[in-house]
Amino acid sequence: MERYVRLGLLLIWFVSAVSASLTFVHMWQLSAYQWGGYWRWLKERAGDAYQKFLWVMPTLFLWLWWGAWVPYAVAACYLATLWQTRLRKGAKKPLKVTSRVARLLVTLVLLLALTGWGASHLWWSPRLFLITLGAGLLLVSLLAPLADLINRPLQRAIEGVYLRDARRRLASMPGLVVLGVTGSYGKTSTKFFLQRLLSARYNTLMTPESYNTPMGVVRTVREQLRATHEVFVCEMGARHVGDIRQLCDIVHPRFGVITAVGPQHLESFHTLENVVATKFELADSLPDDGVLFANWDSGEIRGRAVRARTVRYGVAGAAGDAEMQYAARDIRADARGLSFCVAAPDGTEQAFTTALIGRHNVENITAAVAVAHHMGIPLEELAPLVRGLTPAPHRLQLRPGPELTYIDDAFNANPEGAAAALEALAGFDGVRMLVTPGFVELGERQEACHEALGRQAAAVCDFVALVGARQTEAVARGLQAAGFAPERLCVAPDLAAALAAVRAFPAAGRMKYVLLENDLPDQY
Repeated sequence: MERYVRLGLLLIWFVSAVSASLTFVHMWQLSAYQWGGYWRWLKERAGDAYQKFLWVMPTLFLWLWWGAWVPYAVAACYLATLWQTRLRKGAKKPLKVTSRVARLLVTLVLLLALTGWGASHLWWSPRLFLITLGAGLLLVSLLAPLADLINRPLQRAIEGVYLRDARRRLASMPGLVVLGVTGSYGKTSTKFFLQRLLSARYNTLMTPESYNTPMGVVRTVREQLRATHEVFVCEMGARHVGDIRQLCDIVHPRFGVITAVGPQHLESFHTLENVVATKFELADSLPDDGVLFANWDSGEIRGRAVRARTVRYGVAGAAGDAEMQYAARDIRADARGLSFCVAAPDGTEQAFTTALIGRHNVENITAAVAVAHHMGIPLEELAPLVRGLTPAPHRLQLRPGPELTYIDDAFNANPEGAAAALEALAGFDGVRMLVTPGFVELGERQEACHEALGRQAAAVCDFVALVGARQTEAVARGLQAAGFAPERLCVAPDLAAALAAVRAFPAAGRMKYVLLENDLPDQY
C-alpha cells in the first residue's frame, strides 16, 4: 500500500511540475529565449507563478504521514483548481507551440521524469524523498533555459538548414531589390507605407507583423518569397549590437531606411551609443551602389558619417533643413488627419493628404515617398496612394464608437512616440483620456521618461488611468508635479479595471477619446 501512496505522490508532483513549467516556458519564449529578459521576470514576477503550485509540498507531507482519503481529496481539488486557472487565464500573447517549443517541452518533461525517477530511489527515507521533490519544484523555473541549452546544438543545426535555404532562394533572384528598414521607432509604420506605395509599380513583399528577427526574416523568405517578386521590404529589429549586421548578412539589402534613433531596449543595449552603432550597421552593409534614406530630423542620425550615398528626408524647418533632399512642409494636423507638401530633389513638389493622425507620421510617409520617388514613381502618382494609407496595427489606429473612440497606440510604446501620440490626442475635441502602463526596457532612463510622460499627459488629458501601481509610480509622480487633479487619476491593477474606470468617468454627453498607449506583454 505504501508503494502505491508514494507513486500517487510522484504523479501529483509530476503533473504539478509540468503545469508550472508551461508558465516558465511561456515566459522564456516571450523573452525571445534570452536570459536577460527572463531573469528580470524571475526577479519581479516569478512569485505569482510559484504561488500556483507550491501548495503541492504541504499536501505531499499531509498525504505521506496521514495516508487517509482526505489528502487525496485535497490534492484532487487543488489539481482541478490549478488546471482551471490555467485554462481560464487568457494571455495577451499565448504560448505558441513552435517546433522549437515542442522540442523544449519534450526535453523538459524528460528532465522532470528523471528527477522523479531519482526521488523514487529515496523511498527508504521519506524526508529525503520529499526534499528531492520540493527542490525539483523550486528549481522548475530553471528547467526552460536548461532544456533550451541542451537542445541548442540541434536548434542551431535546424536553423542552419533554414538559413541556407533562404540564402539560396535570395541568390536565385539577382534582380530582387531588397530594402532594409530599421530604427528605434517608426520602422513598422514606414514598412507598411513602403509596401503600399511601391506596390503601385512593383510586385512587393514585406516581412509581416513584427517578423524582424533572423528566423522571422528567414521564415518570410522561405514561405512567401516568389520568383515574381521585384522588391522585398525587410523590417530589421535589434536588441543587441550586431543584430542588424546579422540580418544584412542574410538578405544583403541594396537600399536602407533608418527612421529614427532613440533610447529603446537599453536593458540589453546599455548605452544610446550602442543603439546608434547597431542601427547604422544597415548603412555599413549597403553595397557600393546602395542608397541610405536617413531621417535628418533625428540628431543621432544627422551626426553620423556613413560611407553609403545618403538621401536625407525630414520636416522643413527642423535642424539640418538645408541638407534635406525630401522635405515636408506646410503641415496641418488635426483629428481628421494630415496634410502637407513634399519637395523632391528634382524640383517637383506635391501636396499630400491622409486620414492618418500624428505629426510623426509625416516623417514616416515622407520616408516612403522618398524611396518610391527614387525608384521611379512620380510624386503625383503617389498622392492618391498616400490618401488611401491606413495605419499599421496598433499604431494610432482609430476605433470609433457611439460614445467612446479608442486611439489604439498599444504596440511597444517609446518616449518619443508617446509624446507624438499625446500631441495627436490634443487635436480631438472631447474628453481626452489616457490609458497606459508606461514604458519598459529603458534602463536607468526609465524613471525620468515616466515622469516626463506624466507631465506631458497632464497638459493634454482630462483623465488618466495608469495600469500597475509599481510600474507607473513615476508617471503618477510626474502628473502630480504638473498639478493634475487626483480625482482625475486612476491607478488600476490591470487593463480591464483601467478601461472600466474610463467608461465610468462622466463625460456630460461629450465624446470620449481614449489613447491606449502601450500594452505590456505577459512577462511584465
